[in-house]
Amino acid sequence: MNKLKKLDILFEVKSMGISFFVPVLSVLFLIFLSYTELGPEITRKLSLFIEFIICPLAAWWCIYLFIDYYEENMEEVLFTYPVSFFFHGVLRSIIFLILYILLLILGMIPISLRHELVQFSTQVFQYIPQCILYGAVGFCLTVMTRTIVFPILCIVGYAAGKYFTGGSNLFPIYNIMFFDIESSRHLIVEKAITNIGLALLLFFIGHIILRKRTLINK
Repeated sequence: MNKLKKLDILFEVKSMGISFFVPVLSVLFLIFLSYTELGPEITRKLSLFIEFIICPLAAWWCIYLFIDYYEENMEEVLFTYPVSFFFHGVLRSIIFLILYILLLILGMIPISLRHELVQFSTQVFQYIPQCILYGAVGFCLTVMTRTIVFPILCIVGYAAGKYFTGGSNLFPIYNIMFFDIESSRHLIVEKAITNIGLALLLFFIGHIILRKRTLINK
C-alpha cells in the first residue's frame, strides 16, 4: 500500500505528454463507431476494431511510462529513487494497465446496451485478457530494448500481420485474438487463461531483465 502512495499518477501522465490521450481518444472513437449503425455488420466491425486497435493499445501506457527512462536518458537518475525495481517496472505498468482496462470496460457498457449481439460479460472475458497480454508484451520489450519505438513497431507489425493473414499459418505466431465474435465459452475461457498466463510470464521476465541490467550498470 505504501508503494502505491509513492506513485504520482498525475506526474506520470504529464511525462507522457499528449501521447497519453491516444488510448482515450481511441476508446471514444469506438463508442462513436458503435452509434453509427445497427446490425450484425457493425457488430463485426466493432469486434475487429477492438481486437486489432483497442486491445493492442493496452500496451501504449505501459510503454510510454518509460519515455523519461530511455528516450530522455534519465535512466541512471530515476533508478536512484528510493523505491524498488518492482515499483519502477511491473507495479507502474500494471496500475496503468488497470486504468486502461477500466476505461475499456466503461466504453463497452454503452456499446453492449445499444447492440443486442454484444454481450457485456462475454466481451470482458474475451478482450480483457488480450489487453493484459499486450500490456505485458509492451513492458517486456521496452525494458529489454531500452526504447519505446521498437516495442510499438513490433506490436503494430504483429496486429497488422494477424489482420491481413486472418490468423493463418502464413504468420505462424501465437494468436492473441479470437477472429470470431461467436467463439464458444470454452474457447474464450481457454484463450483467456493462456493469455493471462503468458502475460504473467512476460511481466516476470521483464522484471528480471530490469533488475539484473540495472544492478550490472551500477
